[in-house]
Amino acid sequence: MKIPNPSQRKAEVQSVGESLLDLIAAYRLQGKLTQARVIDAWPELMGRPVAQKTSELYFQNRKLFVRLTSAPLRHQLYMGRSEILRRINEAAQDEIIDEVVFL
Repeated sequence: MKIPNPSQRKAEVQSVGESLLDLIAAYRLQGKLTQARVIDAWPELMGRPVAQKTSELYFQNRKLFVRLTSAPLRHQLYMGRSEILRRINEAAQDEIIDEVVFL
């Protein structure tokens, strides 16, 4: 990663929050932060029973992969995947995924 040149710094005083937002933008970390927030919010989005049966969550190529320990639950969630997709994108306040894949 390229570190910003000190001569390109802004001359005006900035709050810490604004500085952090500038760093997040400079290093293009917003997507990863949003993904981490979705993973943390999974129990709230899907409910405790689903979260307890979820063994792994990860993002790849605008897809959310969900590994479940219950085949019947996997089938049930597969049938409602469009609602799950809507909930996740709504919680992220952005269209971060196009598909949910249950493993």
